[in-house]
Amino acid sequence: MINRIVAPDSPETHDIPQVVPWYHWIWVFPCALFLRLWLATLRVRCSVPKVDDREGPYIIALWHDRLFLASLVGNRFFGRPIAALISASRDGGWLVAFFKLMGIHAVRGSSSRRGTEALIALTKAVRQGHHAGITPDGPKGPRRVCKLGLVSLAKLTARPILILGIRFHRAIYLKSWDRFGLPLPFSKVEVTFVPLPPVDRRQSDETIAREVEQKLNELS
Repeated sequence: MINRIVAPDSPETHDIPQVVPWYHWIWVFPCALFLRLWLATLRVRCSVPKVDDREGPYIIALWHDRLFLASLVGNRFFGRPIAALISASRDGGWLVAFFKLMGIHAVRGSSSRRGTEALIALTKAVRQGHHAGITPDGPKGPRRVCKLGLVSLAKLTARPILILGIRFHRAIYLKSWDRFGLPLPFSKVEVTFVPLPPVDRRQSDETIAREVEQKLNELS
């Protein structure tokens, strides 16, 4: 059985747009089916058979350009559900519809107007036992620069950060701000998990962010 990646309902997110108009599902559904088939062809090698998350949830960090593997990794390697942060922009709305068909439910927000609401919602999700999945350079970059929201969440929840490194052996890279990676069908993909020590509240957010950035770049 596939574990669903979910975010619990919360009053903090009631005013955040959740879905795109119904007619978009006409094309979103075949796209999700196509992605599932594509992911099924990949030869995934992971550093561990499964993440040991029995002692509690992690704050999972991966680069935005590796989001293609998000549903596969979430379903295959975690025992707990994952709350995923997706932009409150129109682009994010399309992702919500798409991710829902991939078994992913979203906490909406960004580093701008809705950032506080998103942080509150993710904090609540983590305290309820969910992992929190974050792309610290999203939604618009700069590419592979870790913003401070991830660190704030780790400090608020007192949960460790889990680095999710994904390396493609053969891939196509789009001409987007993040050079989004699409691994070729039947190609090899390496997935690496590295848990960081619990966040020291006395350390500056910038210092922790640079450590996360360095680790992610080493493994992706």
